[in-house]
Amino acid sequence: MRTVNGFVERKPELTETPALAIPEGYSVRAADPEDLSAILSVLKPFVQQRVILRRTRSEVQALIPTGFVVLHGQEIVGFSSVEVYSKKLAEIQCLAVSESHQGKGLGGVLVSHCMHLARQLGVMDVLAISSSDLVLISQGFDYALPNQKKALFLQLRSREEVYRELEEAGEE
Repeated sequence: MRTVNGFVERKPELTETPALAIPEGYSVRAADPEDLSAILSVLKPFVQQRVILRRTRSEVQALIPTGFVVLHGQEIVGFSSVEVYSKKLAEIQCLAVSESHQGKGLGGVLVSHCMHLARQLGVMDVLAISSSDLVLISQGFDYALPNQKKALFLQLRSREEVYRELEEAGEE
């Protein structure tokens, strides 16, 4: 595995596949750069509903080397990635399964693949920020110190302002 400034440049080959049942008619594989448009299409409704954060095309592209897709036949219906910040910390990013394919355990399958990759990369802790924590809890996530510590954020600039500037610069 090579890293550039601490970021995974190329996903290592998984030595084994996580043992979670995948419903009949579905499959999971490593995301590929050619999947970018389909991944953006899966994410779009969740961004519009303000359930997940908006990402630029290049931001999603940067997540592909550590991402996985769920396919129903040949159609991509789900995506998630694990963004590795350091050997100490990684984060589940862009966990999304198309609405018509939810309730089948596919989100858990994606999280399981991301966790398996993080484990192979030697990451100590993986965090996830979600509006729906059930799938994460079912995969072993828990609150670090319930009722004692919470993640707090301070937004210095609005995401819309940043993305507007990127669009004007042609970086989408």
